[in-house]
Amino acid sequence: MMRPLNRGQAKNLGAKATDADEAMNALVRLVAARERSVQETNKRLLEKGYSQDATSSAVERALSCGLLDDQRFAKDLIKDRLAAGWGRRRIESDLYRFGINKGEVEGYPEAFFSDDEQLEQALLILKCHRTRSKNPRQAAYQYLVSKGYSSNVASIAVRKQLEEA
Repeated sequence: MMRPLNRGQAKNLGAKATDADEAMNALVRLVAARERSVQETNKRLLEKGYSQDATSSAVERALSCGLLDDQRFAKDLIKDRLAAGWGRRRIESDLYRFGINKGEVEGYPEAFFSDDEQLEQALLILKCHRTRSKNPRQAAYQYLVSKGYSSNVASIAVRKQLEEA
């Protein structure tokens, strides 16, 4: 893959880099750091001062050559958040924040979530979670809900944890 020219290199070659070329170079640097969604990339380029036309052109080029892919981004994000112990609701909130419609993610939610797996994950989290609360049951429930687990999964996990103790 050919490396994009920075402003100085373009000037040295006598070429005049267009705003769209500069936006594309900035986009390449952004996605080199980590995977990004289309909405996030658009927003970042606009914040850097590129025009709407240059930003749109760069994003279209990146989509056509596979540098940007919301499906890939969403799947990676879901897997990362699951590994970090996040629940379904919090992951869905994060998808929304990055401009991803959860209904457009291939296989969502069946391919990523099952009630049994969510319950197992919640139980693992509770084993590591310690509280000094006067009401440990409520504190454990609130902790799980804050991590994005449904109220049903949280209440079952808390009940099972108390039965084991």
